[in-house]
Amino acid sequence: MLVAFSGGPDSTALSQILLSLREVMGFEIALFHLNHGLREGEAERDERFCISWARDKGVPIFVERREVTNERVAQRLSLEEAARVVRYQVMEEIARNWGATKIALGHTMNDQAETVLLNIFRGTGLNGLQGMKFKEGIFIRPLLAVRKEEILEFLREENISFVQDSSNQDPSFLRNRLRNLIPFLEREFNPRLVPALFRLSINVQEERSSEITIAIPIEKKGKLSRVSLYYFKDASSPERLRLARFFIREARGNLWDISRKHIEEVARLLEKGEGEVPLPGKSKVFVRDGYLWFSPGSFFLTDVPPWSFSLQLPGENFFPDLGIAIRGNWKGEESKKTLQSVDWDFGKCHPPFEVRNFRNGDRIWHKGKEIRVKELFYEKGIVKEWRKLTPFICDREKILWIPGLALDERVRVGENSKQILTVSVSWL
Repeated sequence: MLVAFSGGPDSTALSQILLSLREVMGFEIALFHLNHGLREGEAERDERFCISWARDKGVPIFVERREVTNERVAQRLSLEEAARVVRYQVMEEIARNWGATKIALGHTMNDQAETVLLNIFRGTGLNGLQGMKFKEGIFIRPLLAVRKEEILEFLREENISFVQDSSNQDPSFLRNRLRNLIPFLEREFNPRLVPALFRLSINVQEERSSEITIAIPIEKKGKLSRVSLYYFKDASSPERLRLARFFIREARGNLWDISRKHIEEVARLLEKGEGEVPLPGKSKVFVRDGYLWFSPGSFFLTDVPPWSFSLQLPGENFFPDLGIAIRGNWKGEESKKTLQSVDWDFGKCHPPFEVRNFRNGDRIWHKGKEIRVKELFYEKGIVKEWRKLTPFICDREKILWIPGLALDERVRVGENSKQILTVSVSWL
């Protein structure tokens, strides 16, 4: 289990409780701390505290430093949202690499009340009233039913130290202003407002879990996701809204910052059968070639000029501008494992080699015949904006391999192949 550990009271209490349970319940634990680089001085203090705390407890800790400001600008997000996006991305990356099956988060009942109240102020529907869940995929929230006051009392009784994040008092953050509003609402309206909002979230979760689930088959095409418009053709207006919401959530991975307005715009897109809808973080949903598509980032909407770079094969080639590395090793040699690799009959190739992008008229031998690469793009659902961004590995006569799409059958390894080259592509 990987535990998100900021050094604050909630994550410190959670880490201590899980440490006391690990032998009884039989699980391994490691801590994860992310230094966002946002609070000069304090961020360094928190990092040192977390490392020292982990060392004293004899528990491994992963410490990462990631620049949030760049993500904020690139994805056009608020500072809070950018920090959250980066934090969750890095946590999932560390969990995969370490082999964790669960990531424990320190959210409390107070956090749940703030989330639900914030969603109400935004005019949420039933889904927003659910707030956070005890378990969402790999993420778990063991303290979600525990009040903040109980956390602080536990830390005092156990004489456990922690650090305080001064940005939690910064009124420029909406959640902080809301946190300061809750005591007023408790005094004037309901002294048990926090448990009441928590019960509301649980009640809605239980109601929603009993509803019939709407599902549509979503295909992955590289970084894109798509679903045939066929599945929407007989849907009523309310069904289109639910289907649109389902598609965005499944394709994007979450509904952070997705408002009802976004969902309604995608539903109208389905009704019209054309157009596109921009979403937060440069992502977008659009209709093309009989499909509803989701793109996680902005496309290059202007025409991409031709580009090409020479390749040394066998050998290692790094292209920072493309964000890829291309490696070639003789079959049997130790090589770095990658998601995309292929074997060639080197004797059927004609060096020198190059990596380049798409050209009009490109052809490749595929499924027993020579076809236009445009046909392959259409078959695989590669939209026009991506076509000139796709790398082609070529010799001086032909396209040899389009990673993720096709290997030219003329260089396929056969029984009489003597020199076999394993070529791989990986992201830098």
